[in-house]
Amino acid sequence: MSHKPLVSGIMIFLNAEKFIEEAIQSVFAQTYNNWELLLVDDGSTDNSTAIAQRYAQQYPEKVSYLEHKGHQNRGMSATRNLGIHNAKGDYIAFLDADDIWLPQKLEKQLAIFSSQPEADVVCGLTKFWYSWTEKPQDIDRDLMREIAPDYDTLFTPPGCSPSCWRVKLEPPPLVAF
Repeated sequence: MSHKPLVSGIMIFLNAEKFIEEAIQSVFAQTYNNWELLLVDDGSTDNSTAIAQRYAQQYPEKVSYLEHKGHQNRGMSATRNLGIHNAKGDYIAFLDADDIWLPQKLEKQLAIFSSQPEADVVCGLTKFWYSWTEKPQDIDRDLMREIAPDYDTLFTPPGCSPSCWRVKLEPPPLVAF
């Protein structure tokens, strides 16, 4: 990569006031700083709308607030598509409002794209974090979900696990793990 590509982070949310601020802060904590964050409201009725609007007002060069006409609830797909439609980046990265990015997520994933320029998608580990509830029954439930046995590998279709694909893409993307 000869230039520093812009990454469009798209965070859709619906009534996410409990976690959205921590999720937003995880984007601000990235070691890679050429990003924009699109906060896409799916018709929230709690304080998450005000939180998202506050970030967009406070950081207009980095954060945008989007919503459907009339503040409608249109569902996850339509809301994610609204974010994609307004993204300006060379790359798109998704983040749910109840998730966080580790600080080097963007830096590491862009390095993979740089080393594997034929890759269309980069995937990684996901940690399912249940212990945040502090309930005794949830303390030992945290787990890392691996989606591929070989990391730093470029998979060409159909070599990648079919469980990775939720939609049929034409042509199928090349995936680096």
